[in-house]
Amino acid sequence: MNNSDTEEKSRAEKITEEETKDVNREKNSDFAGWFMLSRVRQELFGVAMIGVILLHICQQIEKCGKGSKLYRFGFLYDLMFSSSGVEIFLMLSGVGLCFSYHKNKNLIAYYKRRFLRILVPYVIFAIPFWLVTDLVIEDKKMNDVWEDFFFVTFFRGEKTTFWFIIFILAMYIIYPLLFKLFCYRTGKEKSKSERMRLMIIALVLIVSLYMLLYLTKKVCPIFYNNIEIAILRIPVFVYGAYIGEKVYRRKMLSVLDILLPVIGMIQKMVLIVDRADRKIDIKRVFNARLTAFLYSTALILIFALILDMLKSADKLKILRKFLCIIGKYSLELYISHIMIRRVMIGHYGNRGFVERLYIFILATAVLAYIIKLVSQLIFKKIYKKI
Repeated sequence: MNNSDTEEKSRAEKITEEETKDVNREKNSDFAGWFMLSRVRQELFGVAMIGVILLHICQQIEKCGKGSKLYRFGFLYDLMFSSSGVEIFLMLSGVGLCFSYHKNKNLIAYYKRRFLRILVPYVIFAIPFWLVTDLVIEDKKMNDVWEDFFFVTFFRGEKTTFWFIIFILAMYIIYPLLFKLFCYRTGKEKSKSERMRLMIIALVLIVSLYMLLYLTKKVCPIFYNNIEIAILRIPVFVYGAYIGEKVYRRKMLSVLDILLPVIGMIQKMVLIVDRADRKIDIKRVFNARLTAFLYSTALILIFALILDMLKSADKLKILRKFLCIIGKYSLELYISHIMIRRVMIGHYGNRGFVERLYIFILATAVLAYIIKLVSQLIFKKIYKKI
């Protein structure tokens, strides 16, 4: 056999080997695999953001009382889905950070990119927002504007308007540590014992966090009440960081992976029955946040499976495209809808806001586009200087 034949045979073997790897990779990310969260990640962000906006609309509808035409819809949505959009959004953030950090583990570049992404639109648009709401609508002083802008009033339990901004910045800070905790050790990517080790680490960490939060609730109830909307979401983000590695490694769903969503579905049913008397106290808020987390572990898989099947079958293209657009503008839509909602409620009141939902939706979309446009222009100038 001459050298050319040997080289040709070697090349054919390499091609066959690569094809086998591709087939195995596809199998590992097929039906009921964690990688489906990556395939429809943008659509899921869209679903999550729509869920957040609907929650805030429904909360105002419920405040209008049973006389409102939309009361039944608002009550049922709040009862069945509540804040699940927030929880799904945080889980997806953890997944997205995992992919991003795997590509570039430079800490300075990571923090610079993440902080600029959040702070640029917040700084530019939050200052005029607080000037309008504090000085014009609420007739307060300039000192109140700065306290709101720098989250002083959030920690005092007075205003939770932009709680997500300070929360996600804190999660960005701790993520590199979570990445090290949940990353598969080299050479053990396919080891079952390694998968079990990471699952135990995640379980111990999340349970420990809830124990710490419960202790905080008992020892410092005032401080806990002030910031519970944020600190009770820390375990949700941790879970997102944990499953992010599963998604990145294209792991299949195991029986143990399904256990938590099943518990969440059961607990949600229990909470629905428990909430029938409509009494809300500190204990129920804790239980509701915990349930929203567990329930959302089921919802994210259900939505991902449905969207992944639609994508594979190439069905409902317009809907999927719409969700992708919403997902692409998720941060901007969060900021814009919070601002528009606050200003409209301050000017029109709850009932006036509900009666003008079409204005709210249109104004939210327009402002989100403006925020995106302005932010991108500033990003380009910043990165050119860097």
